[in-house]
Amino acid sequence: MGNGKKLYTIGDISKICSVPIKTLRYYDKIGLLTPSRRDNETNYRYYTESQMLILHNIKKLQSYGFSLDEIRDLIFNGSMPILHASLEKRLNEIRGRINSLQSLYNTIEYQLSVIDIQRRFKKNSGTSESETISVEDICEKKILYTRFSEENYDSSHILIPRWLELFSLVRKNGLNIIGSVTETYFNQPLEQFLKKQCDMQIAIPVSAFTGNYTFFKIQPAFKAVTAMHFGSYENIINTHVAALKWLNSNGYEVCGPIMQEYIISPADVKSSDDFLTKIIIPVKKN
Repeated sequence: MGNGKKLYTIGDISKICSVPIKTLRYYDKIGLLTPSRRDNETNYRYYTESQMLILHNIKKLQSYGFSLDEIRDLIFNGSMPILHASLEKRLNEIRGRINSLQSLYNTIEYQLSVIDIQRRFKKNSGTSESETISVEDICEKKILYTRFSEENYDSSHILIPRWLELFSLVRKNGLNIIGSVTETYFNQPLEQFLKKQCDMQIAIPVSAFTGNYTFFKIQPAFKAVTAMHFGSYENIINTHVAALKWLNSNGYEVCGPIMQEYIISPADVKSSDDFLTKIIIPVKKN
């Protein structure tokens, strides 16, 4: 058409590059890809082969997640150092998303695993308390916690405000929960059921953290006698008693504060019939 360059109609470009005509018109409107020539009489748009490469570059940068404004700057104002810096920034953003999604994956995977545990126990609901008792090595954990003295403690209910306080701290510090809420009782064994005042700690295992924080600490590994309690907390004292009798009969003695891990709790399901709680008693051999 007079300049020695082969020109292509907007329909040609649409077919060759697999880009809708509507999109090409929009790119023209915002100045991202302006036709090389426009027929004043027919208003037909014509493009060059080099503009096909620009369109290819636009599609490529879009696939990387860049906005059209960012793409315009990269195409018209970008140099190799600017492109390098932009790609590096985008890569870091993607890496952050991958890490976030991996943490979310791990959290959901854990939730599914505890539901599977609950299902197994529910299927074997006729199992006696003594058959759920075992000796475990409890691994080291990073925990977010709060310790307090609770007046008029009622072991048949969880302390919802205290739990929500911890969940708020998790969000505030950008952490991910990687386990179940655990209550630790610093009273003597069974005193949380017999006294109205309870010295206790509520904790949640969380993802890695750095620095010194008031509400974070490392819970060291220890050996424990554990027992599973299925159902409401009204009679959970019976599972504690069974576990204490078992450890005494098997040559163990209590060597630390007793815990309750709420594997399935009111924070997960409505029906108390589905609650699953692990009693954890730190022990050593007599």
